[in-house]
Parts: sequence; C-alpha cells; structure tokens
Amino acid sequence: MLAKILLLVCLLLTQSYAAEAPVYRFSRAVVRQDDSAQALLSVALDEGIYAASADGFFDLRLSDQNGVETPYLLQKIADRNTAVQRVASPSETLDLQKTGDGGISITVSLAKDADAADGLSIITAQHDFEYTLQIHGSSDNKAWQLLAGNAVIYDYSRYMAIDKRDIALPPNHYRYFKISIAQAGQTRTDELLELTRTLRGGEELQRSETSRVRNEPLHIERIAFWHEETVTLPESERPFDYPVNAFKITQDAEHKTSLIDIDTARQPLTGFRLQSKTANFSRHVQVQISRQYGNESSLQSIADATLEALHFDGINREQTIVTFSEQRQSRYRIVIDNQDNPPLEIDAVSGIGHGYQLLFLPQAGNHYRLQYGTDKAATPRYDTAAIQELLRLGYAGTAASLGPETAVAPLADKPDIGKLLDSRLLLGIAITLMVVVLAWSLYRLGKRIGELPRE
Repeated sequence: MLAKILLLVCLLLTQSYAAEAPVYRFSRAVVRQDDSAQALLSVALDEGIYAASADGFFDLRLSDQNGVETPYLLQKIADRNTAVQRVASPSETLDLQKTGDGGISITVSLAKDADAADGLSIITAQHDFEYTLQIHGSSDNKAWQLLAGNAVIYDYSRYMAIDKRDIALPPNHYRYFKISIAQAGQTRTDELLELTRTLRGGEELQRSETSRVRNEPLHIERIAFWHEETVTLPESERPFDYPVNAFKITQDAEHKTSLIDIDTARQPLTGFRLQSKTANFSRHVQVQISRQYGNESSLQSIADATLEALHFDGINREQTIVTFSEQRQSRYRIVIDNQDNPPLEIDAVSGIGHGYQLLFLPQAGNHYRLQYGTDKAATPRYDTAAIQELLRLGYAGTAASLGPETAVAPLADKPDIGKLLDSRLLLGIAITLMVVVLAWSLYRLGKRIGELPRE
C-alpha cells in the first residue's frame, strides 16, 4: 500500500512539472512604422533584455496579438564594409627613346581588354634616388595630353625606410601613355678610394683624398598600370561599448595585487577597457568569473593579458584592453599583478562586446510582442531558411524598435515544482518512504513465514 502511495505522489509531481508552462517576467511591444508593408524586420536587443534574459537567449519568444509564436533568427549585429583595392591593368612597352642630356621617354600601351588606368607604379630594385616624371596620355599614340607634370618617385632608405613608386592619374580613358624623365640618372660619389699623407718628423704636412664620381642611371624593371575597384568585404561583427554598473578597487597587500570587482547588466561582453592616470606601466592582469559547482563556487580565470602605457617625449602608446570569449556575467574581477610597484591609478572601467538582433518576417496587419525572462523555456527550433536566403541575397533588415518594458507579476503561492523535484528535501522524503516501504515489506514477509505450518 505504501509503495502505491509513493508511486502516486511521484507521478503527480512529475505531471505537474511537465504541465507547468513557463512564465515570462517581461514583455515589450515591437514598434514599426508601417505594419502593412512586406519587410524583413530587425529588432536590436538592448540592455534591459540582456539584464533579464537567460544565458544563450533561449527564453526569447516573439508572438502576435493572437498569441501565435513567430519564428525569428538571432544573430550578432555586423557591418558590411567596403574597401578600395588596386587591380592590374595589363600593358605593353612599345618604345624607349633617349631625350636631351641624359633623359628617357617610354611609350606604353594598355592591353586591349584592360580597364582604364587610375595610376602606375615604377618597379625598380634600386634604392636612394629621387626622380621627377612627366606623364602624357593619348587615345591614338599621336595626339598627347599632359596628365602629370611634376610627379615624383623616391627612395630614401639611406635615411629611413620611406619610398614612393606609385603615381596616381586623373580620370581618363587613354590607351597610350608616355613616361618622360628629364634626368634618368644620378651622380654618386663612392666611398674614399685613396688617402695620401705627407709627413715630416711625425708632423702631417699635406693630405690628399681621392674619390670616384660616377653617374648611375635609373634601371626600370617594368611599369605596372593599375585601376581601383571598390569591393565589398565579408561582414564583420560590430563592436559595442557598454558601461558597467559599478566597480570597486581593493588592494591585496599579501599577494601584491589590485582587485577590481565589476558589476554589469549581463551584456554580451568580450573584454574590458581600463583608463589609468599612471603614465608609464606594464602589468600582467587576469579576468576572473565565479563558477558554481553544486553548492560550492570558485573563481575561474577567463583571460590573461599585459596592460601597457608609454607617454614620454612625444611617444603616446597605450594598450589597456583585455579580451576574452563572450560572457554574460553579473560580476567580474580583474586582478592586476603589481609585484613591487605602486598600484595603478584606475580612473574608469568600461566593457566592450557584441550586439544582437532578431530578424523575422511579420504578417501584414499583425502586431508583435517580445517576451523574455524565464529559466524554464526550452531552446526554440525555428524554420529560418527563408530569412537566411534573404540575407544571402543581400536584403537588409528594416529596423524596428521596442516599446517600454512591461513587467508580468509572478504567480503568487505557486510552488516551484522544478526546484522541488531537484531539492534535497524531496530526495530525503523519497528515501525515507522507500526505507519505510522496504521495512514494511520485510515485516510482512517475516510474518507470513512465521505463519507457515511446521513439520
């Protein structure tokens, strides 16, 4: 009888927990300009959602006015950037002629299918030079138009690793180009070749030095023409700056460390930026978070970095960011190893991280609300193939906003069945009942054995 009672109680508790629907603590309306037009809507999550939603955002639910759940795609907010890159415009050298006293003129034509040239580069292995060029363009290799009158190429590697071998051209559609250099060589003085000294009685009466002066012509390996194209780069995740709720600095004299305890609103952080009044330093730091193991917790390091600053005689260099894999914690600790140095004067601490948005396809005329804030919802599995295909085709989401947050009052006097099933109290009760049932069964068995007839 007791076994039946125990089984019945367990079944009732299990069914009650299974039937319990998740209660979302917060709700917000999705606000858009035109609810009749067809659109791919994007809703950016904000700090209110970050603070109240579950890890992994598995509790986000989008529903229409009839309570029908609407599929969405959750993604990190990214930017699509463009860049200008140089692409070769194939060419052929037609002619080289000497001009004047040591000058040269080179005629080049673009290949038949080459794009119009936006510039050219003089390819040479020589160093330590400076030359002035004139560049003319022509459509028929007969009538020439000046494109660049005093274009300079140089290499100053004798003094510093600085050079310029590229020349930009104004917009044009010419197929022939003439590159002229009035002086295609430079006079160079070699190192000292001979030193002659005249001495008398150990005293130097005369000194003569002999050096060689030579003319070194410019050796051009080739002339490369190019045009510029604007290319779209792969999307890159947009960085966001997040304020922290508060931070507190304490000093651990025993371990010679500074401890910065940081409170956040559970934003999706990937690092912290520190601002310090200390001008020059280099310190090893760790970022730690608390991990729960059963009823015990311990600090776990999620990042190691070296923070540096150098401000001296015009040098202003800083690296005061420590990064880690994305976290959504309420509290963090930064440990700064000071060794025997005075603690850093920390002015401010701010977070850096990702941003998230929901993308969905609304039905015309429907109104939508976003619900969140429960730990009982399962991770949704939505059909997002249509949304992903639109993104692949280049469609950008139309931004929609969120209305004020509405708090849903939790159900009073309703026990948390999930916690009850997972509690030590229930486990103790179940074990006690099982022991009672077992003892009762043994007692009944012993009694029956005692009632058997003896021979």
